[in-house]
Amino acid sequence: MNEEIKEAVSSTLLHWYDRDRRHFPWRATEDPYGVWVSEVMLQQTQTSRVIEYFIRWMTRFPSLQHLAAASEQEVIQAWEGLGYYSRARNMHRAAQSIVAGGGTALPATYDDLRRLPGVGEYTASAVASIAFGQSVPAMDANALRVFSRLGDIADPVDRTSGRRAIRRLFERLISKRRPGDFNQAVMDLGATICLPKNPLCSDCPLAAVCLSRLNGTTSARPVLAPPVKRTALKGDIYVLLSPDGAVFLRSRPTEGLWAGFEEFPWSAPPLEGRLPEEIGRISAVGTKIGALSCAVTRWSMTLSLWLVSR
Repeated sequence: MNEEIKEAVSSTLLHWYDRDRRHFPWRATEDPYGVWVSEVMLQQTQTSRVIEYFIRWMTRFPSLQHLAAASEQEVIQAWEGLGYYSRARNMHRAAQSIVAGGGTALPATYDDLRRLPGVGEYTASAVASIAFGQSVPAMDANALRVFSRLGDIADPVDRTSGRRAIRRLFERLISKRRPGDFNQAVMDLGATICLPKNPLCSDCPLAAVCLSRLNGTTSARPVLAPPVKRTALKGDIYVLLSPDGAVFLRSRPTEGLWAGFEEFPWSAPPLEGRLPEEIGRISAVGTKIGALSCAVTRWSMTLSLWLVSR
């Protein structure tokens, strides 16, 4: 792809974005803190749902200092309903870390942003480009789809080889003058036109240079690697009731999957008639009252529910 085509892609996409961009409250601010909050909220959450939460959050915690001074309970309460609560906890920890170190604002570079709790490659790229004008590609699911089709990349986008190929193409095309707008244009293109199914190619500003469209492979892009086979695992869940009808729950560790959540005691594999030690002494194991199946990361779990009484 020569320089003329690269410049044409950048200018065409930005022209389309200037005309047809989506309007959100976080795009009305240049405050890096607001950009950061929006990008964290948008992870694995529908945009339409984020709007209400973003406005409410920015009213309650309008600055990094306000967030740092809040209690964890206040932060979780403001986040309640968005799910993936580790996002809120990490934002709180990051704000406290910055303020405790004498800082008054988010760090302004990709590398420094990556050092904050919970800030991964995508979030750091989005904030660095949108808030600070750094020319770094923000590779979310929309970007992976757009560039896999634009470059007709056959490597799986969920494997290292595919992501590297897409990053190389992205880095060659991203606007050096308006990297933040370019990244947001790619997001909008993927969300409104370059859809996962039935993409609106006739409306796409990049249709003339899209290799998958020219090669007739649009429906086959992006390529995904075969799913990982899950390991079967059996376990037990223990429902402990007190005489007054209260239910016994335990808190999960403060780090890792579902950090800090409450749950029924459970074990996998089954304890073969024994019980988790935190339940203590009991009078009867009771009977099996049900079963459920679920998939968690690489595990396919079948869990039996046991009624336990003291």
